[in-house]
Amino acid sequence: MSKIYIKNEKEIELMRKAGKILRVAQLAVLESVREGVSLEKLDNIAESIIRNAGGIPGFKGYRGFPKTLCTMINSEIVHGIPDSRKLKNGDLLSVDCGVIYKDLNADAAFSVVVGGEGKNLAREKFCNCVKAALEAGCSAARLGNYVGDIGHAIERVVKKGGYRLVEEYTGHGIGYELHEDPHVFNYGNPKTGARLKEGMTICIEPIVSAGKPDNKTLKDGWTVVTLDGKDACQWEYCGVITKDGFEIFA
Repeated sequence: MSKIYIKNEKEIELMRKAGKILRVAQLAVLESVREGVSLEKLDNIAESIIRNAGGIPGFKGYRGFPKTLCTMINSEIVHGIPDSRKLKNGDLLSVDCGVIYKDLNADAAFSVVVGGEGKNLAREKFCNCVKAALEAGCSAARLGNYVGDIGHAIERVVKKGGYRLVEEYTGHGIGYELHEDPHVFNYGNPKTGARLKEGMTICIEPIVSAGKPDNKTLKDGWTVVTLDGKDACQWEYCGVITKDGFEIFA
């Protein structure tokens, strides 16, 4: 049986700080995304900002993961290791990052089409749909609702867009551990699963395929890719359930 750890105000404040550090790192990475920039360069930028702010990269060393960021290009779904590959205009890049501040975690992801508006309209549409699904999930993360309400809201937007959820990768609770209970599935039925209570800290994280959701892990033991070679996209916010709704940390 799962145990959901409700955070007190001191713990929530520390997670806000972790989230603030993470947002600054994300913004610096986003501002550096352009054609010709390597994934390693983005990783170095994020790690430097996190450490200089008094944080610790939440992913580096987690279960042996070697880098600060997870970076995924086009058909890569999750857990991509930043390397010497350079971005190209029109690439769909997803960036996932975690921060630990005084033992408490924050975790968030964004996606972007390299080169900006008009470089790849299909990928822009896909990216925007996944972000809209995330926002729908966050709107459903209200006091008294259930985890199933979040998943149901996400699933409706993704299906309406004509895309497919990669169901084995989910959102999650977060706090002293990067992954805590409950699982926050990206699909589900209203009024099912754990009930949302004030002080619950969770990550809402739609992970979506533009084609079929079937996937495989590459020989590096981390990077997961679509079997059909179609694009994948990830967006994620972490935050806390409050009496007024879902407060987003990052």
